[in-house]
Amino acid sequence: MKISRFITTSILGATLAIIISGCSAANVHSNMRIADANSNMETRCVELDMRDQKDMDETLAKYDGWRVFYISEYTTGNKIGTHGSVCFERQK
Repeated sequence: MKISRFITTSILGATLAIIISGCSAANVHSNMRIADANSNMETRCVELDMRDQKDMDETLAKYDGWRVFYISEYTTGNKIGTHGSVCFERQK
């Protein structure tokens, strides 16, 4: 009985440790530059999955010639996923 209780306690403890480490705090980084006060500015914002280089390249290629005025990255400590938001501007 003592061995069964020890094994059960060990399994529950390991499961709890995995759950807690999987729910670690997020790291959020962002940088925003003041956009021009020009009313002739056109803006677009996109969301990026920063784990997929091909998708990032295709998405960002659409905004060649645009200026970045906001970028934000959200990732958890366990590095399971990274999500980004980028905003661009250009004159109309």
